[in-house]
Parts: sequence; C-alpha cells; structure tokens
Amino acid sequence: MTIFYFHGFASSAQSTKAVVFKEYINEHFPQIKIVVPDIANKIEDSFIQLKQLIKQEAGNKCFIGSSLGGFYASFFAEQLNAKAVLINPASTPYLGMEMYLGMNTNHATNEEFEITDEDLQCLKTHNVSSLKNPKNYLILHETGDEVIPSQYTFDFYQGCYFIVRSGGSHSFDSFAQHLQSITDFLQLSKSK
Repeated sequence: MTIFYFHGFASSAQSTKAVVFKEYINEHFPQIKIVVPDIANKIEDSFIQLKQLIKQEAGNKCFIGSSLGGFYASFFAEQLNAKAVLINPASTPYLGMEMYLGMNTNHATNEEFEITDEDLQCLKTHNVSSLKNPKNYLILHETGDEVIPSQYTFDFYQGCYFIVRSGGSHSFDSFAQHLQSITDFLQLSKSK
C-alpha cells in the first residue's frame, strides 16, 4: 500500500502535520510506503504533477490531505474508489480562492507564484460535487477553523466518518492526538 499525504495551499512537504504523519508511519508501519510531495504552487501544474506521481505507484493507494490538500485527496480517492482522510478540507475551493487571484507567496518556501482565472477554472473542472461512497472518508474537523465554516463541512460531507474537536484552528491543532484513529480507519496493520 502507498499513502499519499497532500499539504495545503502555499505550504510544503515540510508542514508540521506532514512531518508528524510521515514519522509516525515510518516508525509504526515501516512496510507502508508514504509519499509526501511538494505540490506545485500553480493549480494547473499541481494536477499534472499529482496524476503522474500516483500513476507511478502500483498496488493499493489511500490519501490524506489538509485544506486544499483535502480537495486533491478527495478527487483522487473518488477516481480510484480509495479511502481518504481529510483534515479541515476545502471542498469547493474555486469559490473561496478568488481572494488569492494575483501574486502569492508560499508560506514555507517564500517562492512567489501567481493564481489566475485558469487556476480557478482548473479547480472547478476537478471539483467533486458529491461523494460516491461517503464511508471511504474520515473527516477531521476543528470547530475553530477560521477558513472553512463548520456547517459547510458537516453539510458537504454528510454520511462520512467524522472526528470533531471543539476549538482549534484551520491547521487542526490536535492532529498528533489522532494518528492512531487515522491508521485504524485506513486499516493499516503493523508488520510482524
């Protein structure tokens, strides 16, 4: 099995949650391959990059994504009928990302990049309007998420498994407390 972890918008593979999760998998499930890419800042480029990356891996795949990474994770999980864990996920980012039109800076790398109308159209083209099998999804949500309203998340992901924590933030501050729940949901078994 291969697990793909997708970080959020204007972040990197060195984000706190990505590093914590990769270390946890490497320590407890060394037989599982984990892929944590630095996702291209340009939306159009990111889909090309991730499609190629996923195609390279044989066998079963599952996905974890935070914020915009949750959008990517759900897109590919739907394509492959795979399990996905979504952390404070963006479900229709083309509606909320208009504020990023123009020049932006990656918080982790300081790289400058431009978001265009074509990028928003790419998000719309790849949008998952409904989930074929909600039981393939575990949603981690903190009610203090200042970016995506809780009710929106609850409405869009009806029928999915949820872990909801009061307070917190869009970064999902309690992530490290849920690593066991994530691996249980993905049905990972420890090597003998």
